[in-house]
Amino acid sequence: MLGKKGQSTLEYVLVLSAIIAAIIFATITFMRPRLQNSMNHVTNQMANQIQKIRF
Repeated sequence: MLGKKGQSTLEYVLVLSAIIAAIIFATITFMRPRLQNSMNHVTNQMANQIQKIRF
């Protein structure tokens, strides 16, 4: 009885781990372009503001 319960628990842990890994992979895959665009926009805006400074 104890062996079956441990096996079921292990199966649930493996399935949950696979689901979490899939969510992380999907998030990284779909969010990377948005994050890169945001960072590029911020960098460009900062560069534009720095160019406006007169020394």
